[in-house]
This record gives sequence, structure tokens and C-alpha cells, in this order.
Amino acid sequence: MDTQYVLVICLLYSGIIGLAAASLCNESAFYEKDERCCEFCKPGTFVYEDCTAVSKTNCRECPENFYSDGHDRLPICSPCLKCQQDVTSKCTLTTNANCSCYRGFLCSDHYCETCEQNNCRKGEELNKAGTIKYMYTCNPCPNNTYSDTEEGSCKPLTKCEEFGYVFRGNKTHDAKCGPPGREEKPDTILLIMAICFFLLMFLTCACFWISRQKPKGRAIKCRTASVSVASQDKCGCPLSTEESVGQHIQPTESDDYRYQSSLSMKSNCIV
Repeated sequence: MDTQYVLVICLLYSGIIGLAAASLCNESAFYEKDERCCEFCKPGTFVYEDCTAVSKTNCRECPENFYSDGHDRLPICSPCLKCQQDVTSKCTLTTNANCSCYRGFLCSDHYCETCEQNNCRKGEELNKAGTIKYMYTCNPCPNNTYSDTEEGSCKPLTKCEEFGYVFRGNKTHDAKCGPPGREEKPDTILLIMAICFFLLMFLTCACFWISRQKPKGRAIKCRTASVSVASQDKCGCPLSTEESVGQHIQPTESDDYRYQSSLSMKSNCIV
């Protein structure tokens, strides 16, 4: 019996001594090693060698693609995340990288380091299981619920008993309330708008083309120089001497009569 009591007392004494030695170190800045208080390494570094009786803790900077985000005694830095798709923020000596997935993909783990295709469709609810590694399932929305996104949850349909239903809703669209008989037809409205737009464009182009084709009138001044009968144009206006291929004819009595007749047709010369 006496031997057992002595053994218990020795164990208690050893524990008290150990706790006393550990309490000598400030746990926020030091760690205990071989009954000595060694200083923690700062963020961005790791413990290369523990402290000794004659030297402090030897800390080294984290190598490339490694980081340390706190004061610790670890002998190596933590590896940076390797993002499979999008890198939200790059890895530094003191911070880890942040990853995300492209649209249409889901994070396969807590850090979003890997991604997987989202196979859910509208009208289905996306369920996630797991805390570190994720697993996804797609379940159809229950009755009286809908899901209008590929990554959403099923929501209850709006109740319109008080106002009436314009649209009662389905698995992919919510119900719409309003007086009965005024059901919306968005496809028909868009079609009418498109037809009106193209009709307006056609009329605009037609008016522009017609305005370009309309002749611009310009009166020709009929010269009073002497001309031959053969040198009159289709309007009855005598051409100039140069336009009548250089022929110069002296006016005669018959020419004077023709010249007087041509004056009455002078106002009809339009090109």
C-alpha cells in the first residue's frame, strides 16, 4: 500500500513540474523545446532549426508555391492551392490562393480547387452533400414549387386565389396573378414588335432609294447663234455651233422663221 501511494505522489509531482515548465513560455509568442522557450517564426517563414542555449529559432522564407499565414513552429510551409479553373487571388508568402469555377460548373471541394460540370436543369433542385469533398444530386421540384435557374432551389408557386391567375405556373416558371382572360403571350408580342421594326426599316430604305432616283431638273439656255435644221435636239432647242460639230451656217429667210419657232419651245428644255 505504501509503495502505491509513493508512486501516485511521484506521478502527480512530475505532472506539476511539467506544467510549471510549460507555463514559463508565453504561448502567444514562444513554444517549448527541450525545456527552452523558442520564438515562433513569423508569417511567410518556417522553422528551419529550433532554438538552442546559445541561438534563437532559425527561420527561413517559404519556397515558391508555399505559404505560411501565421506565427507557428511548423518545419515547413503549407502548399498553395492549384486551381483547376479560375484563380480569384494568387498565392503569396502569407496567403493561400483563392479558386472559383466557371459558369456552369460546381466546386468539388471546400477550397474549390477542382470543379465538376453542373448537370442540373431548370425545374430541378441542386442538393450538395459533404463538408470537405462535395457530391451533388439533381432532384425534380415537388408539386406546387418551381426552379427557374440551373443552380437554384425549388421555391413555392405564388398563390393567386384572391386576384385570379394569368398564368398558373409550372416546374420552371412562377405563377402570375391578375384578372382571368388576360394571359400574357410574350412570344406573340415580340413577333409583332419585330415585324413593325422590319416594316419601318423597309419603308425608310424605299423612301431613300426613291429620293435618289428622282431626276434633278436643270433648264438649258438655248443659244441664239445660227444653227441648221439638223442640229436641233429632241426638245426643239437649237444646239450651239460647237455642239453642231463645228458647222457654221449663215441664217436665211427660212432659218429666221425656224428660229422664231424655236423661241416658243425654249421654256420646255429640261434635262
